[in-house]
Amino acid sequence: MKSLLSTSLIVCIAGLMLPLQAGAVKPIPEKIVLREIRDVDFGNTLFYFFQRQYFSAIIHLTVAQQRKTIPHHTDDAELLLGGMYLSFGMHREAGRIFNRLITEKVPLRIRNRAWFYLAKIRYQRTLYPEAEQAIGKIEGALPGLQENERRLLYAKILMAQKRYAEADSYLSETNDKSIWSVYIRYNLAVSMIKQNNIERGRELLQSIGRLKAPGKELQAIRDQANLALGYSYILEKKPAQAIEDLRKVRLKGHLSNKALLGLGWAYDQQKEYRKALLPWLELNKRNPLDSAVQESFLATAYALGKLNQDSRALDHYLTAIEIYEGEVRRLEDTIINISNGSFIQQIMAIQSQNEMGWFWEMENVPVTPESHYLINLLASNTFQESLKNYRDLVLLRNNLDSWSKNIEAYNTMLNTRSTAYSERLPVIRKNTERIKNGNLKKQRDLYAGEYKRIILTDDLTALANTVEKQYLYKLDKVGKLLGELTPRHNMKAAEDKYRLLRGVIKWNIANEYGPRTWQLKKDLKQLDAALEIYESYSKGILSVEKNAPLRFEGYGSRIANLRKHIDALLKQANTTLTKQEKLIESLAVYELRRQQDRIDSYLTHAQFSVAQIQDKASHPDKEEQP
Repeated sequence: MKSLLSTSLIVCIAGLMLPLQAGAVKPIPEKIVLREIRDVDFGNTLFYFFQRQYFSAIIHLTVAQQRKTIPHHTDDAELLLGGMYLSFGMHREAGRIFNRLITEKVPLRIRNRAWFYLAKIRYQRTLYPEAEQAIGKIEGALPGLQENERRLLYAKILMAQKRYAEADSYLSETNDKSIWSVYIRYNLAVSMIKQNNIERGRELLQSIGRLKAPGKELQAIRDQANLALGYSYILEKKPAQAIEDLRKVRLKGHLSNKALLGLGWAYDQQKEYRKALLPWLELNKRNPLDSAVQESFLATAYALGKLNQDSRALDHYLTAIEIYEGEVRRLEDTIINISNGSFIQQIMAIQSQNEMGWFWEMENVPVTPESHYLINLLASNTFQESLKNYRDLVLLRNNLDSWSKNIEAYNTMLNTRSTAYSERLPVIRKNTERIKNGNLKKQRDLYAGEYKRIILTDDLTALANTVEKQYLYKLDKVGKLLGELTPRHNMKAAEDKYRLLRGVIKWNIANEYGPRTWQLKKDLKQLDAALEIYESYSKGILSVEKNAPLRFEGYGSRIANLRKHIDALLKQANTTLTKQEKLIESLAVYELRRQQDRIDSYLTHAQFSVAQIQDKASHPDKEEQP
């Protein structure tokens, strides 16, 4: 049973490191403080940014930068874009931006945050000395919570270089009490224990284990610390200290199963098998999918054997065998289901569909047989990053799919306009020719000549309006008749009336000479303006007639090229998406195979123990032999 105990302890210690390697601390979002938004397009970008629609924000911001419509927020826009690129794991693009922002020409507040992001990028790419150099370039304190993150990032950089003593000293100096600091201190403690600096590692764990824990997250870290302390004492065969720390772990916490299992092994080291049975029997009642519960079936039978209760031990071994065989079958079925491709769809179906990059994390766990076996994998950094990449690929694929449909709409619009142009062109040509054949310029010159003649000759009759012309026409006929009459007719009275009426009309025209000549001049100017518009339209029509086919052809070529580009990207996205899905499935299958191997080892151990008990029962005389 010693080999089983050793394996259990190694697995547990490795498991205790998982939350820290997973980067349990969420990154602190970039806080943007602007007194005034002076460019509309930058405000539009922030509208999407603050809704955590980072993909849409990137699109709007890059378009605005290309159009140069954010002149008052150039540096802030660059910093924001770099942060969003970083959130989608685009380290090279983000790095290029931040490298541009570390010059002396950039304001200190922008430059400091650029160095901070560069340090992050270099840390994530395991360029630890370069990350340390970048973080050392920050002058003064960063705004808000980013200063806490900067200090913790520096501690992580030191730890990544195995400079644990420096990290310990630095964290002690900062006196940071935040939840992020507790995670880092825990990570440091476990790392120091693994590097055989057991005493200092335990001191750190003990300080965490004694923390007052009002919140669930802090309570979980405290349980983690006490569990790590307990198992480290078991490894050193110091069961009394192990029992003291393991009993501090909450019975209703998510680590209670491991704590109960370890508590039993600590009592086992004291050879107090009856006490060891108590936590192990409690574990027997819990969910058999948990690894600690699975091991407890063997441990219970082992303790009963130590108490010489072979019959009960045999029953427990047989029960364990039945459970293990059932688990192996269920694991195999689960592997088959995962390989069919439904696992990733079940996970994504219950997640929010926002556009968050870096700050996104899996919010819900699907209630499926697979999730029960993979709860630790689902919480791991490797799986979360893989799922995040898959989700980003889905976002890109859906965006490309949407553009693939939109590009067809643009093509339809182009065809519609081209058809409408072809239908309207003959009508436009006909109207243009009709106007052209009307000799408008010649007619305008005639009107202008007539105007000059009227002015030069004071031709009042030419200024008569329609009514006056009718009267004058009738008077002319009257005058002609009067001229044809013989002198013997006394027509003096009629002639006087004729002259009077004609004089009145001409007097009225003469009285309005100024306004009427001004109106003629005005009409002539309007005619000139209309002719200029006509000339411009004519040239425009000729230009359209000449260039429209080229423009339609140009747009058609651009749409065709864009369609090809989108199709190529869509194909690439689907291929990459399939590969990423296979990667996630392989992670899940690997984890299930690992569990299968562990349960197989339990099964083999149980079967061997059954054989031993049965052999002992069938050959009782062997016990009496020296």
